[in-house]
Amino acid sequence: MGYIIALCIVVLAAFVCTAVMLGRDGGEREARAFTELEPEQQRVLYNTPIEYEDESHQSWRQKGIVRNVTPRDDDTADVEVMWYNAKPDETTRKKETNIEHIAAKKKDVQAKGVHKGGVVTIRVQPGQGVTVVAA
Repeated sequence: MGYIIALCIVVLAAFVCTAVMLGRDGGEREARAFTELEPEQQRVLYNTPIEYEDESHQSWRQKGIVRNVTPRDDDTADVEVMWYNAKPDETTRKKETNIEHIAAKKKDVQAKGVHKGGVVTIRVQPGQGVTVVAA
């Protein structure tokens, strides 16, 4: 009976380890997506200035590129924005190139002219997320 329990534990541990290893990509998805951008779009991301909102430097605005806009069944849309994290030590996202999925109201997406491939201004608030401010 002890052997069966030990075998079950080993099998379960192997399954968990496999799931963890397959689930993490170490930023490979973002790196791959970045190489798919045109050279000019890469320059926009890398050279975007950070504009702090106040002296505390707790939040800032910068440019991002819309990878995709997916309308949902309700009145929202999923906006996928790629942005260059020039301050990885100050955000929860430790990688430099990030892809953020932002839920936005469809009317706001249309009013701001947000579209695939477009450059948008995003607001980065460490610990609170990223929002699209303007297109």
